[in-house]
Amino acid sequence: MLAVIPARGGSKGIPRKNLLQVGGKPLIVWTIEQALAVPSLTVVVSTDDDEIAAVSAAAGARIVHRPADLARDETPTEPVVLHAMDACPEASADAVMLLQATSPVRLPGTLQRAVDEFTEAGHDSTVGVVPNPPFLWTHDGPDAQALWDVAHRPRRQDLRRDQLRYRETGSVYVTRSWVYRELGNRLGGRIGLFVMDEREGIDIDTLHDLNLADSWLVNNATSN
Repeated sequence: MLAVIPARGGSKGIPRKNLLQVGGKPLIVWTIEQALAVPSLTVVVSTDDDEIAAVSAAAGARIVHRPADLARDETPTEPVVLHAMDACPEASADAVMLLQATSPVRLPGTLQRAVDEFTEAGHDSTVGVVPNPPFLWTHDGPDAQALWDVAHRPRRQDLRRDQLRYRETGSVYVTRSWVYRELGNRLGGRIGLFVMDEREGIDIDTLHDLNLADSWLVNNATSN
C-alpha cells in the first residue's frame, strides 16, 4: 500500500511549518517515521521544496517531486495524491493511505491498525475521526438551536456509541485506488470511520496547536 505525505513548501499560516522543530525533530519526520513503522507501506513525500525533500529523504521516505502547478495555495490534495500514485503504480495498485504531516500525534500502532481495519472491513474508503459528545449547537437566526434533546441531557459517561458524534481529524485516510481515479476524491464508495484516540486529534493550524503538539510529543515520544 502506498502512503502519501503531501508537504508543500509554501505554507502561509505558519511559514515553513513542515520543517519546524516539534518535539525535538522536524514536524514532517514524525509522520514519516510513523508510516515507516508499518511494513506494508511504501512511504512517499510529495513536495515541491528541495529542503523538505532532503529532510524527508534523510528520514527514509521516497520523494515524489511535485510540479509547480500542483503546489499552488488553491491546489486540492486529490490531484497531488493521483500524481504520487502515477509515480508509484505498483505500490498504489490497490489502496492509498493519505497522511497529513500537520497531525503528528499518533499513538503507537495507530497506522498499522488503520491498515488492518481497512483490510478487514472491506470499505472503499475510511476517514480518521475522534469521538465527541453530541452537545452541538447551531446559531442561524436570533435563537440558538441544539442538535440534541435538551430535555433529556445524558451524562457524558453514559453516552452510547450511537449518541456520539465524530470529528474528522485530517490525520489519516485510507482509500481504494479506484475511488481516486474514478471519483477524484479521497472519500467515496462505502465509507467507514477509523476511530482514533481523542489525543490524536491535534491538527497544527495555529501556534497554539503547534505548542500543544510539541508538549505532547516531548512528554510521550515513543516508537509507533
